Amino acid sequence: NACAEHPLVHPAFSTSPAKYVYAVGSNNVGDSTAPCGYVKLHVEDGKKEKLPIGEYNTEIDSYWFGSRYFAGEPLIVPKNKNSEGTCLTDADEREAYLLGMVQDAVKDRSFVAVFDLEKDLSEGPVAKLYLQSAVPHGLHGCFTSDDVRSSVFC
Repeated sequence: NACAEHPLVHPAFSTSPAKYVYAVGSNNVGDSTAPCGYVKLHVEDGKKEKLPIGEYNTEIDSYWFGSRYFAGEPLIVPKNKNSEGTCLTDADEREAYLLGMVQDAVKDRSFVAVFDLEKDLSEGPVAKLYLQSAVPHGLHGCFTSDDVRSSVFC
């Protein structure tokens, strides 16, 4: 049971089997509610049993910002790249960061939450990068590198 949207895997695993799928999440009981956190699903080694409707899924690694926070579509940024643009350690898909735009509706502010995927999501973000103004919920994003090795968040 999980209510999740915008699933994605590490970019190096987009055409090969991935162990983990990340997504913006609403809860771990399967109810349709506003997205307020992020989830990591174990697609290769998770349990296969079906849970009763409304039962909390303890198998899902998740982080919830709380009520009145709205999480946007996440993206995964690899930590290390070689000159071909692939990960240096193809075997470890957790060698990356998960970035997500989060709106705090109470304070009318937004921040980019940065999670280290080598840690559990439940430990929370390793950084929150606050913006000068609020960004409305629903922003989609991308991450790219140019030829001079600087990064662009668009």
